[in-house]
Amino acid sequence: KVATNREPAAKPTFLVPSRKALAMFMRRFARTAAPLAARALSAEAAAMPARKIGGCVAELERLQTKVPWWQTAFLRLGGTFDDAQWQSAAGSDMYVLVESQAQAPEFYDAAFGALPDRVYTRLQVQGLLSWILHVRLREEPKERFTVLFSEMMEHVWNSFTLDLARGEHKMGFIEISKHLKAAQYSWHGCCKALDAALLSDSPREEIAAVLLRNLYTDEEGDPLVGEDGQVEPEIERAAAWCVEYVLAQRVHLAGIDADDVLMGRVTWAPSPQGSKSSE
Repeated sequence: KVATNREPAAKPTFLVPSRKALAMFMRRFARTAAPLAARALSAEAAAMPARKIGGCVAELERLQTKVPWWQTAFLRLGGTFDDAQWQSAAGSDMYVLVESQAQAPEFYDAAFGALPDRVYTRLQVQGLLSWILHVRLREEPKERFTVLFSEMMEHVWNSFTLDLARGEHKMGFIEISKHLKAAQYSWHGCCKALDAALLSDSPREEIAAVLLRNLYTDEEGDPLVGEDGQVEPEIERAAAWCVEYVLAQRVHLAGIDADDVLMGRVTWAPSPQGSKSSE
């Protein structure tokens, strides 16, 4: 017999991921998309490919009604059809609608919204659309949309984080955290100001003022004003268009059934006409 010093082979160890880790993996997998074009926060935003996410509520409905009963039973035992899961699915679907709508050219066309076409501005438009949806959701019991809205906003911030991590910037964790925190702080402040504007005696004028302070800014975040320090007429007209857009969406969303809204099945009202729409 030949002596050997080799250690016996170790038995393989199988790690079972936690439910939270598995959920995080699935969300990241669902958000996988083609690489975005290189762009900076203050650079002109490139066209964004559609995210590979959406149809989550439809998939839950399929699992609940279109698969063998025993599979549905196991999924039900595992909590797949809990209320939090339905809300999470609806929030993911609603995020797709927000991201797609934020790319609408009317927001950045000089004849309509005339917003600066920058990466950060597109995030702000997503934030504005999210606020519009939140105003509608607040008409329903809070427990029915808390998870939904949190999931939607998580996708908004995660998408922004990916934009900062990729492209020519390729920011590190600390730098991304700084920009993300500033963006979230700004969004919360803007939402509070918009809420107050809705309750004011002159909501159109107040909403326009909020938008001029927050969205119609230069690369340094300063308001777009002329040499005399006053807002130029074209910018005022563009902000007025955005106000009409916001109010039109409020009326439109108010007409959608609550069950559809809470399932993320919402649509957007047509955009108002621009100053050069007849040309």
